[in-house]
Amino acid sequence: MPLPDPQLDDRRFQDIVNEAKRLIPRYCPEWTDHNLSDPGVTLIELFAWMTDLLLYRLNRVPEKNYLRFMDLLGISLKDAVPAQAPVTFWLSAPQPGPISIPRGTEVATVRTGDRPAISFMSNADLRILPPTLRECLFSADDVAYLDYMGRVSGQGDYVDAFQGTPLPGQALHFGFAENLSGHVLTLTIDCAVEGIGVDPRDPPLAWEAWCGPTLGWVRTVLERDDTGGLNQLGSVVVHLPDAMESRVIGAQALYWLRLRVIQARPRQPTYSSSPQVRSVVVAATGARTMATHATPVIGEILERATGLPGETFQLQNTPVLPRLDDEYLEVQDGDSAWIRWDEVESFRFSTVTDRHYVLDGVAGTITLGPTIRERDGTERAYGATLLKGQPVRVTRYRFGGGITGNVGANTLTVLKSSIPYVARVSNLQAAVGGLDPESLAAAKLRAPDTLRSQDRAVTPSDYEFLAHEASRRVARTRCIQVRTDGRGNSAPAGTVELLIVPLVPRDHPRTVDALQPPPELVTEIRRYLDERRLVGTQLVVDGAAYLGVRVEATIVVEPLADGEAVRIAVAERLSDYLDPLVGGAEGTGWPFGRDLYLSEVQAVVQSVPGVRFAQDVTLFQIDLQTNQARAAGQRITIADDVLLLPFDHVVTIAPGNR
Repeated sequence: MPLPDPQLDDRRFQDIVNEAKRLIPRYCPEWTDHNLSDPGVTLIELFAWMTDLLLYRLNRVPEKNYLRFMDLLGISLKDAVPAQAPVTFWLSAPQPGPISIPRGTEVATVRTGDRPAISFMSNADLRILPPTLRECLFSADDVAYLDYMGRVSGQGDYVDAFQGTPLPGQALHFGFAENLSGHVLTLTIDCAVEGIGVDPRDPPLAWEAWCGPTLGWVRTVLERDDTGGLNQLGSVVVHLPDAMESRVIGAQALYWLRLRVIQARPRQPTYSSSPQVRSVVVAATGARTMATHATPVIGEILERATGLPGETFQLQNTPVLPRLDDEYLEVQDGDSAWIRWDEVESFRFSTVTDRHYVLDGVAGTITLGPTIRERDGTERAYGATLLKGQPVRVTRYRFGGGITGNVGANTLTVLKSSIPYVARVSNLQAAVGGLDPESLAAAKLRAPDTLRSQDRAVTPSDYEFLAHEASRRVARTRCIQVRTDGRGNSAPAGTVELLIVPLVPRDHPRTVDALQPPPELVTEIRRYLDERRLVGTQLVVDGAAYLGVRVEATIVVEPLADGEAVRIAVAERLSDYLDPLVGGAEGTGWPFGRDLYLSEVQAVVQSVPGVRFAQDVTLFQIDLQTNQARAAGQRITIADDVLLLPFDHVVTIAPGNR
């Protein structure tokens, strides 16, 4: 079976004839005879036949020429995107001094018989600091504080951790001299069995860290609590957030961690009397840093230069990941000194003295500037040219990336190099963000948008398209006009807001935090668009707002169907239909500002195989901050900047149909 030819223009002979006839009234209204016997129609058919031959030849253009056409338009295949994951390095035991873990430390998954190990490398230097507890304060309102440092030193008897019957808002504050952002702390707490009334497995307590006036108190990740809600001697292991800041509480500016009594959930047991503590000992048992799916290559020697303009060098490994500041090309000068060359996007502004090159990460090729003959016969060099025989090398580069790097949680467990006092490594969260290099088919789809936008942001569609061009981590965008600044005040004229939905793997939990663009992505997009927006346009880049939706449905299943399997399928189908990334009727994500109707939810439920009919379907609107639900009736109305987010659907089988 022959391969299909690419169709750059799908018009045929009759299409061209009909198009020409439709233009006759516009350009020659006095011509009224359009029959086949008319000599003018004969000429139209003649030129249509000649054009059809040209289109036939054009449609047989091979893929290589298509790539060349896109290259002339400045369209190139996008590089692979590496997955990233927070990796925790665990100490063999608490240490009296700092432990340093250098940038580029490699960790990997376990190699199996049919699957190679997947390597990650840390993005920055990491120092694990021993914590110094300077203050322990009690507060019931975060305004007045009592000094509890002497009570938790272990020198006296057991004392109440809180005052009277613990009420929501009461908290113990622990102040540290060091910035412990990203650290894992183990708090060994000596407690007495006095905090009665509470469920030891589910106490109404929260560990929180101060992260500055913008973020406020941020909930930490509680890995383990052996104290049963401060009711026995045990350890509490907490993972501190990455953005802790100092705050003056009492008399000192310290870094604060607090244990706060929170509002109990419905039917959650609470304290009837305060738990008692005698001592608190804090130690750092690990720390966390971001790691990227990549394999480093140090000092790769390339072929010697030929001395010709526009020459190309090939790297040994592909795809090459986006370069860092210390990853560049070097050329050896005559006196054995290595001289740095700079990577540029194109040679448009390069001159004969500029040491510039272009690196194609997909193909792994390094290209120097060409020499072009101008119309007057002179030659212009777009970049410097090497001397024949000059040695060339790359200081460092990383290759890898792709969807294979989206490994699951607790899979990065192999430390590829020995580090003193580091016992093991793990990732509590799955790696996300890995994308393969862009395919030619995907590049073809964005070629028309590239021509239309002309690399400038004017219309809403320009902003949305260029946001995708700025980063492949962008899944969806929406450009809206800002009318207020969020405080009820009118926004300045010419202010536009670009809403970003980041790319989240299908199997990753859909939470509000996961669907908000990280700060580095927002910065990257804003920097890219600031170079292309109109002067005077105010740009706001932010994440979308989300409205939770819960569907409660009672269904009747077919007589021979597996009721439990059908019930699960209905819940999954509802979540998929309302999903902000893959939901909606077209499967491209629930549309921004699109209302949800009860009738269409009923249709979704009844479309699941095995469902005989939906006996009762109810919509609930969820406040995602308080998790409070209220019935929505026949319709849920949402604003232009809001997306739906499925939230714990409840599907039951009608009584007597189990």
